[in-house]
Amino acid sequence: MVHRWISSAGPGPEGTALSDHPARRRPLVPGSTNRGTRAGHDPAEGPRQTRPLRVAVVLASANRPDLLGEVVADLQRQTWRDFTLVLSVPDESSLPAGPLPEGTVVVHDRGLAAQRNAGLAAVPEATHVFCFDDDAVVREDFLERAVLFFAAHPEVVALTGQVLLDGAAGDEIPRDEADQALAASSAAPPSGRWTPSRELYGCNFAFRADAVGGERFDARLPLYSWLEDHDFARRLMRHGALAKVDDCVIVHRGVKSGGRMAHERLGYSQVMNPAYLHHVGSFPLWLTVYETLPRTTKNVVRAVRGPEAEWRRERVRGNARAMGDVLRRRFTPERILDLPLSRDRRAGRLTPDSSGRPR
Repeated sequence: MVHRWISSAGPGPEGTALSDHPARRRPLVPGSTNRGTRAGHDPAEGPRQTRPLRVAVVLASANRPDLLGEVVADLQRQTWRDFTLVLSVPDESSLPAGPLPEGTVVVHDRGLAAQRNAGLAAVPEATHVFCFDDDAVVREDFLERAVLFFAAHPEVVALTGQVLLDGAAGDEIPRDEADQALAASSAAPPSGRWTPSRELYGCNFAFRADAVGGERFDARLPLYSWLEDHDFARRLMRHGALAKVDDCVIVHRGVKSGGRMAHERLGYSQVMNPAYLHHVGSFPLWLTVYETLPRTTKNVVRAVRGPEAEWRRERVRGNARAMGDVLRRRFTPERILDLPLSRDRRAGRLTPDSSGRPR
């Protein structure tokens, strides 16, 4: 089987096929043939559906091939089996070892927002798109529950699921603990509970690609793409409602990559990205302040003394650079690419807030 590597980088060395891979692309498959649907109910016949149901799953990852391999294997156990899997990675070294599932599409770009956009571009006929982080452990009925929910709620254009355990908000979740939590949750019957939402948690969400007017992630948010999920949610709200669905269940392990954190770069994004998103009309002023003030205040307070002082000072330096640019009306989130990786002598760990975003 021959796999064609697809690059979003355009002509030239970055845009050429990098290699053959033991996987090949298959067409998106209409959901009417899905073996995971309940008897007597075809989501493709839902009130919103005007063309065959075509499901795609986009996974963006970088430099974590083992984790990516785990979530790829997990997805092969989904009860909803008819979907196209898209892996968006910066280079071949980020791909899992061994053969990929038949039908896998591999695309190439760098930075979370750009990688997700490259994944979306690879499946232009998709009606429903799912995005998961590479350290998400997805319960086997997640896709099916989401598709059924969309069919029953045509007013909803995007959903995010229930995160049973979240390592991004604390200690990393071991894989066996994640598996046990998901197995226990599977024993309970579907609750049907859901609540309206105003955001999507970036580790797990799904949206109707055929109902959101071709919305894409803002590729001007490079590298970490700080707040790209929040921005994307606000874009989708222009087209319909968002929902948090309890029957779509995952565990977010919150696996730390182990590399050194570029604290000055992150500090710059903590100020610049909310300001930029306000400038382009995505964030209202109150949300910009909400996303900026608590984190910058914490950086300043903890930069004075204590175990975090050294790398918090790096964050403060990045905060100050961004504030200077904003005061000069320079809304330049991509400037983090010009900042040093780190001046730290010690690696610092991100401290997430309750939303899973580092503080």
